[in-house]
Amino acid sequence: MESERRSQPIPEFGALLREHRLAAGLSQEALAERASMSSEGISALERGHRRTPHRDTLALLIRALKLDDERRGEFEAAAARSARTRRGGAHDPFADGGAPLPLSLTSFVGRDAELREIAELARGHRLITLTGTGGIGKTQTALRIGSAIAQEGEETAIFVGLGSTGRARVVETIASVLGVQEVPNRSLVGSLITFLRNRPLLLILDNCEHVVAEAAAAASAILGGCPRVRILATSREPLKIAGERTYRLPSLVATDAVALFADRARAVDHRFALTEENAPVVADLCERLDGIPLAIELAAARVNLLSVGALLERLDERFRILTSGERVALARQQTMRAAIDWSYDLLNPAEQLLFERLSVFVDGWTLEAAEAVAAGDEIEGGDVFDLLSSLAEKSLVVADLEGIEPRYHFLESTHAFALEKTEQRGERTAVARRHAQWAASLAERAQKTASTTPVEHWAREFEPELENARAAIDWALVAGESSLAAVVASGFTGIWRMNHGVEQPRRWLNAVLAEPKALEPAIAARVWLALSTVSFGMHRVEAARKALELGVGAADPRRDVGAHYQTGIGFLETGRLEEAEAANERVLALCKEHDLTRASRYAAALDIRARIAAIRGKTGEARRWFTEALSLFAALGDDHETILIRINMGELEYRAGDVVRALEFASSAAEAARRVGSRHREITAQDNLAAYRLALGDVTGARAGGREALALAPFAPSLEVAIAVQHLAAVAALAGDARRAARLGGYVDAWYRKEACEREFTEERSREMLMGALRAQLSDAELAVLAAEGAGLSEEQAVAEALDV
Repeated sequence: MESERRSQPIPEFGALLREHRLAAGLSQEALAERASMSSEGISALERGHRRTPHRDTLALLIRALKLDDERRGEFEAAAARSARTRRGGAHDPFADGGAPLPLSLTSFVGRDAELREIAELARGHRLITLTGTGGIGKTQTALRIGSAIAQEGEETAIFVGLGSTGRARVVETIASVLGVQEVPNRSLVGSLITFLRNRPLLLILDNCEHVVAEAAAAASAILGGCPRVRILATSREPLKIAGERTYRLPSLVATDAVALFADRARAVDHRFALTEENAPVVADLCERLDGIPLAIELAAARVNLLSVGALLERLDERFRILTSGERVALARQQTMRAAIDWSYDLLNPAEQLLFERLSVFVDGWTLEAAEAVAAGDEIEGGDVFDLLSSLAEKSLVVADLEGIEPRYHFLESTHAFALEKTEQRGERTAVARRHAQWAASLAERAQKTASTTPVEHWAREFEPELENARAAIDWALVAGESSLAAVVASGFTGIWRMNHGVEQPRRWLNAVLAEPKALEPAIAARVWLALSTVSFGMHRVEAARKALELGVGAADPRRDVGAHYQTGIGFLETGRLEEAEAANERVLALCKEHDLTRASRYAAALDIRARIAAIRGKTGEARRWFTEALSLFAALGDDHETILIRINMGELEYRAGDVVRALEFASSAAEAARRVGSRHREITAQDNLAAYRLALGDVTGARAGGREALALAPFAPSLEVAIAVQHLAAVAALAGDARRAARLGGYVDAWYRKEACEREFTEERSREMLMGALRAQLSDAELAVLAAEGAGLSEEQAVAEALDV
């Protein structure tokens, strides 16, 4: 049926207009009202008194008649044919300054930087291809560039839409728009070249991706034979011909995205306005939509039905919400699903399969990861690179080449689409298992290198895969793959703890240990050891002892060393010095036994030895051990741990009574932590800065230090958060805000009781200041009531209240 319809001659425009009007059941007056025209104008077009409508009039008629893609194509072609036969011959689009470019009925928002860059490229090169994912705004950007160049008066800009063009009709479509007809004994492309040879022209070839080979051939021929022609193409992938410069159109920046949403929302609800309340929600919504103009416009079109808050909440249903684009738009531009589906359908089977399998990754992947997870069953490992490169070229995958190792990711809507396709193919479980197995192998590698690699280098290598690890663990726990979950969780705990706190890995590890019979003893031992590193006090001791009982060091003595080290730390946190010292001396002996005296664990044990000496008042001995630990960490190039030693040296000076010197150590540690990006160490340094400033009577400075620390709360262990809350409670008490201070103090006391820990010297001095100020303002009964209220606060609530101090 399709081929029969295309073989029929295109009707004259007036007759076709009348045919569509009658089919829609409209009188001339009714159509005129719908199209915002006069009935006389409709009559003149139908009778042929006006052969060619303006492009904006044509768009209004298409919208009013509700034409589908096929009928729209015929309608536009009939209009073009009328233009060619006007004045009894072929229409010259260069006459009278050329035909106008298609007019947009909506405003163009943002893109100032991109417009400047593309215009500069277009002036210096003869072929520019704008690439980018579906809905990113390639067509409107190209029209904006063409209009700007045409206004300069040097050349005509002509628009050729290829969106509805078949592969065999690319040259015909270009010729039709230019009014060039085929002549005997000469190819149509030859006629085009003859016609354009000496004409200055910017030719905009729009939507080339589905006819990319044919568009490339036509562009190459025209550029080769017409020295004054330049081409600006739009496509989801490059044309790949000589002289081409590609410009990948990025997502809208946040401010432009919000402005676009507001503009389109006002089009459907004139009362819509950005306010202090809804602007952050709109910003979040636009970010979740990846700054893609089409997605933003489709979401904005729903504000007459849903609030922006409801839109954001329902975004997981995006393919049901992001619909109802313009009726006259091509079908693939009317819904977000159709926009992505268009690109997906242009892929070959292997590309489609890889595209689907990559959906298992969260927050990106490397080439190595793609090869490990997506290869096999119809995809050869050696083919993954070429297939992945093709997906990136076709704007379905985003390549980030700025890091040490290239990473790839999906935009959020594309990711959701790929997940659906994987589910439909029935591969979701198999791919998820391969993904978890890959994450487990990565976790094994992370554990093996942990003791021989400086902490920040180690964390930097594996941190990009944290979200993939989280996804693998979550899947494995639900799927009953306890061993896989255990290996991934224990391997990634240390990396997560570095800059993201301890609560998440604690939940993982406890979930894995909920069914201990599902684990082999060796794997269970590793889980207990990992749990000890994110626990405190006696909980830490108990977890480390369990790891030792299960033979954690049987395969690797370094794990045995780690378990004894965690035991010592736990005893130190509970004030049991003799037991802490015995466990730590065992660590030092094992390091010597296994030739680990140049390893970071040995230096860490020297740090513990120094802290024990400091508590016992042996200041000179503590300085000596701290210095030796600092020297070893520096030799290992471990900035993260040298920062900790400097923090502890500050604690030593504070205990010795030199508060100013302690402040200098803490300040330099905070600066170094910011420099290397160690949020874990920065919050510890800021905690101590707050305490030392309190001791010096600098309440304002203490408040600043406490607030700086709590700004890092999402990335910090709960111990450091509790300490910062306590320091701000002391600030509040000294400032006369006793009731708030008592509640915050109650929260911190409850935390120490729950974790079976004791305060160290600095925190004990801070608490003494807090309680002294509170007892001067509140009765014991009032204190007890307020402390009980504080004990019921969550960490999030306590942090929020402390930040109000």
